[in-house]
Amino acid sequence: MSSRNRNARGPNRNSGSTQGEESHLWGVIKDDIRSMIEGVNSSNDAMRSVIAQDNYIAKSKDTIDVGAEEQKLDNLLRSGVKGADLSKQQIDALIEHITVLRALVKVREDAEAPATGSSGVSGRERPGPLSGAVRSSSIRGSSVRDKDREREKEREKEREREREREREKEKEREREREREKEKERDREKEKDKDPGSVYDFDGAGDSPVPSPLGSHTRKLGGGSTGGASDRSGNRDSLPPRGGDRDTPSKGDSVPPESVVAGSATAAQRAKVTFFKGQDVVFKPKPTTNTESTEWMLGKVVQVLGEGKSRRYKVQDADPDLPPDQRVEYRTSASSMISIPAVDVELPDLDKGKTVLALYPDSTTFYKAEVMIPDSANGKVSLRFEGEENSGTLQLVERRYVVEYRN
Repeated sequence: MSSRNRNARGPNRNSGSTQGEESHLWGVIKDDIRSMIEGVNSSNDAMRSVIAQDNYIAKSKDTIDVGAEEQKLDNLLRSGVKGADLSKQQIDALIEHITVLRALVKVREDAEAPATGSSGVSGRERPGPLSGAVRSSSIRGSSVRDKDREREKEREKEREREREREREKEKEREREREREKEKERDREKEKDKDPGSVYDFDGAGDSPVPSPLGSHTRKLGGGSTGGASDRSGNRDSLPPRGGDRDTPSKGDSVPPESVVAGSATAAQRAKVTFFKGQDVVFKPKPTTNTESTEWMLGKVVQVLGEGKSRRYKVQDADPDLPPDQRVEYRTSASSMISIPAVDVELPDLDKGKTVLALYPDSTTFYKAEVMIPDSANGKVSLRFEGEENSGTLQLVERRYVVEYRN
């Protein structure tokens, strides 16, 4: 009888111990899951910070300390790598705990299942499978830990290789900065030797010979009939007087309004110059061979040089920035188009004519087709490229409609 009681108590005692381990492991697993989720969210936040910093550097590289901002980006990248490694370790630990829990559950289920073999097995022998399974689980756990250590060694090697690559990149960036400084010093020396070479050419897009007028621009804050007219009306559209060096000399230019009106010959277009304070359409030079730029609304803020070496500094008319923070571009007459003054009377455009026009609520000029000329209210009804199927027509102020050019 006492033997029968011991047989009955043996499995229950072992089963309770197994269930206690299962309960403990399940609590650990839930904590691991919460830690893993927090780690993944933190890693995602770090990645968003990296992307935001990279975009900020790309957009503002002309107005910021690029070196300092790149250092911030480098710190964010390093922090992100550490966070990703920590998340990987948390996931590996979670997998290991789940594997052990699964083994314990399997052992308990095997121990509680009715015996399928001989009925003569004593109660003292029943704990045998459990202890064997626990030993097997312990062996598997040791093997898992060995694998984890190997994986950790590999991850540490990979992190060291990544740090070495980052050091090489930083050295290359430093060498590039040194090369840029050397080029700048060479340019300064050339300027000191020959004052006439100050205004160097940048290629075909920077030629001093202007092309026929026609254009594209960028985003303007108000509508084509409201804010755009108010802003352009407040600009000083008359050239400086009294011998200002920025004022075109007689015989060296043709009035920009005559070119916009379409009455200028090719020879006249070749002599068009621009003056300080003038509203223009300009096209920035691409920074790479694959980049394309749009015609943008701007204002001439400085005239550099004379004759064939004449260049201009044009300020972007971005309404979202105060004037002292707007980007300035160096360009030539061939990349600029005059915008007539507010009080200049312009002829009607033929229906169906292809033009460049300021898109409403923007400062960008796009290709469009004249639909309804309307000189009575000083506006032109246009259909912009890409809106042919929608049937949408846009009203644009006549002075912001210019001759088409790619």
